Amino acid sequence: MTNFQQTGYINSIAGESWYGVVGDLTSGQIPLVLLHGGPGFTSYSQEPLSALLDTVPVVFIDQAGCGRAKRGGGRKDFTVDGFVEELESIRMALSLEKMNLLGHSFGALIIGEYYLKYKERVKSLIMQSASIDIPRWVSDSKRLRAQLPMMTKMLLTEGDKSGNYTSPEYLKALTEYYDRHVYRFKEKPLSIIKSEQECDAESYLKIWGPNELVLNGTIAEYSITPKLSAIRVPSLFVCGRYDEATPETHQFFAECVEGAKCIVFEESAHNPQITEEELFLESVREFLLGIKSQ
Repeated sequence: MTNFQQTGYINSIAGESWYGVVGDLTSGQIPLVLLHGGPGFTSYSQEPLSALLDTVPVVFIDQAGCGRAKRGGGRKDFTVDGFVEELESIRMALSLEKMNLLGHSFGALIIGEYYLKYKERVKSLIMQSASIDIPRWVSDSKRLRAQLPMMTKMLLTEGDKSGNYTSPEYLKALTEYYDRHVYRFKEKPLSIIKSEQECDAESYLKIWGPNELVLNGTIAEYSITPKLSAIRVPSLFVCGRYDEATPETHQFFAECVEGAKCIVFEESAHNPQITEEELFLESVREFLLGIKSQ
């Protein structure tokens, strides 16, 4: 487990959030602030990134309602702007003049919108396995789903028709999709197990939907794509070769942002920070060092 030098709780319109810091925030270096996915999946899955403290201080966040923030009760604001203001409250509480932001999956949506509202506070953006264009995500998931075995597709289709997303047959079929395009682990690590155990199911259901293939929550029509050309900071898009957030889509996103780069991790799905940890850390470290040298 990560050895945090500083931890604490911060209140915002979203409720009580938790933060943990590795490294020294008074060093003068611009920290890397991490936004986990989900919504509500916790920062446990991002803990490999604590190794980046040799480059910059790293700030972990459990958003209100999940993980180590659960002690504060449920989340109070489920809007995108509520997540943006939650991040701004944390920035102010930690007295961070600027931040390098890394957002994983739904977290990429939040850092994108945060930049558009508070661009003077952002040094760089790293969008990992980004869910920032939901109609495009749905289109990609349909294509990936079509590649599943026939019986698996039939069981998923039956669930769509009945609306029963909790039957053993449906969950078995869904697990096959997750194994291919979300996790792709030889063995599920403790960080993922803890994230699953301490996630915020209410936020996920309200904002996203019942599962990764059924998006009927409040962001079902959301897309930041028309706004990507407004980004004017160094930006990096990363994903796995087998990611549900597909390489083709990430290359498209990168082409929308002037000077942005795209990296695809060839052995990974949605969590290359775990499945290709060393290569992932090397890539993010190189990006951050490149910014520091500018």
